Amino acid sequence: MNKKQTKSMMTKKKIAEAAKHLFIQKGYASTSIENISEATGVSKGNIYYHFENKEGLFIYVLDEWEKEWMEQWEEQKKQYSSATEQLHGIAKHFVINDYNHPLTDVADEFFSHEKSNTLVQNQLYKTINTRISYSQNLLSEGIASGEFKSDNALLLAKIFDTLLYGLNNTCRDLDMKQTLDLYAKAIDTFLYGIASVDSNH
Repeated sequence: MNKKQTKSMMTKKKIAEAAKHLFIQKGYASTSIENISEATGVSKGNIYYHFENKEGLFIYVLDEWEKEWMEQWEEQKKQYSSATEQLHGIAKHFVINDYNHPLTDVADEFFSHEKSNTLVQNQLYKTINTRISYSQNLLSEGIASGEFKSDNALLLAKIFDTLLYGLNNTCRDLDMKQTLDLYAKAIDTFLYGIASVDSNH
């Protein structure tokens, strides 16, 4: 990367970082490109050079958050020796990373505000599918090792991720410990079910 490209990348990151703080402070809808220009000293034209529009800028901010999430998880997962432990670890990381995270409410506002925007919805599906793919690989490893019984890893991954995201919407009134306990119970239920071993099918 030459000096010009390095400078351009630094400007892009400067814009994104300032925008993130403004989105957190003011909310998505109340933050304008003009606000971001004033905060960074970067002209609106230069902002539009790096980001097509405000939606694209916020999607970039979310992408950076997702990368950070995965980088942190890759470090944390080293402490887990089995697929079962990793499933519990992912749930715990999901809670700790998202619980009271300043971007969580802004992301909810963004996807609600832009629900008819195809680009935004495609980005949401991309993020979800990336996590589903990761979970699928983990579950496949557990099946291959004999830790889990043979099953459709993709369907299981979709159920697992839907479980995590669904719980996220029902835990807003709980404290951190209650939320962690609920997620732990949910993962155990996902793994072992609730049916009695003696029940008839």
